[in-house]
Amino acid sequence: MSVGLQPMDVGAMPLEDHAPACGADALERVQAAASAVRGMRVLHLSAAGGEGGIPDMLGSLLPLAAAVGVEVEWRVLFGGPELREVSAGLQAGLQGAESAIGDEAWRGYLDGCAAAASALDGGGGYDAVVLHDPAALGLVQSLERGQTVWRCHLDAARPDPPAWDRVAPLVEACGTVVFPDRSFVPEGPTAERTQEIAPGIDPLAPRNVALTPQLAGSLLRRLGLDLDRPLCSQLMRLDRWKDPHTALEAFALVRQELPELQLVIACELEAGGEGWPAVKEISDYAAGQEGLHLLTSYSGNLGNQELGALNQVSRLAVRLSLREGFGLASSEALWRGTPVVGGREGGTPLQVRDGIDGYLVEGAGQTAERIAELVRDPGLAVEMGRAGRERVRERFLITRVLEDELRLLASLG
Repeated sequence: MSVGLQPMDVGAMPLEDHAPACGADALERVQAAASAVRGMRVLHLSAAGGEGGIPDMLGSLLPLAAAVGVEVEWRVLFGGPELREVSAGLQAGLQGAESAIGDEAWRGYLDGCAAAASALDGGGGYDAVVLHDPAALGLVQSLERGQTVWRCHLDAARPDPPAWDRVAPLVEACGTVVFPDRSFVPEGPTAERTQEIAPGIDPLAPRNVALTPQLAGSLLRRLGLDLDRPLCSQLMRLDRWKDPHTALEAFALVRQELPELQLVIACELEAGGEGWPAVKEISDYAAGQEGLHLLTSYSGNLGNQELGALNQVSRLAVRLSLREGFGLASSEALWRGTPVVGGREGGTPLQVRDGIDGYLVEGAGQTAERIAELVRDPGLAVEMGRAGRERVRERFLITRVLEDELRLLASLG
């Protein structure tokens, strides 16, 4: 298997630009944490097409780390269809689905990663090397254990046994393991040496920056939405783990009482990704349902600003999954002051406090009940959204991730 490592431009983002969002106290904590690691050389390794917005997170996090004095490099593992198939199999397998990686493909992956990592000269020129998610794990074969960190951004608490059997020796070769939450860690030796760093959103990213009401309204009208009627939205990277069907069932129930309600299903898709069959199914269903709108990133008019406008204008955000990693879609909605009606899987219960920032639900009936409650009571929706925004400010901004990352690096010394 032919793979390589592509250097990425990191640059630097002034930390002070985040002061209006996170506050002066948060910046002081970051600077205090940075004092112990200034001048440290750190290499981050991720895989092309990383799961769960990892490129977006690193694109926000690493320039801030550079700004506070860490010497940061970032390289991306790339390859052909064979690498993408192994990467997809690992991501699915660690989350509990059948991984279906053949022995020959696995040997090719390990050999390709070893060849690519040879250019790193064992990682000896770095104080720390951070591997992101399973596809980059193969690179650990050529790195020194003590300096190597594996950051798993997935919920691997119940992995497919064959998939975990393949990666377990690679995980064991890492000196430190980091998960978003301890509930995501599989049982066994890995749990004993795991640290916890939850992800966070970048408040300065285009999809998270507040829009004027005029601009938000203009963007949504272009998408065919009626702003004189209430709307709720489910925004998601559509894959096998998302649950748009419960949202559709709940919408049908709510519409019996609130026929004016609109539901927007907004899907971010990858070319050739596993979400396309579901899009066809939802599209066929939506064709006969007044008030139901399906939007995709391939429609040509659904970008970061439009996604941000949906979060900002929606009366509430629906976040339902069959299985989920941490998933920052809830925090993105809460940051806009929009309450969340979400499931109890993955990171949603860690971000949404039931009855405070929104509601945690099970099944279409509960979902419909809570949607109707927030549509009927705009004051309650505003109150919950305000509480949710403060929750995100305190716990789920990129500056808190940076602080945790700096303390992790200091602990490696």
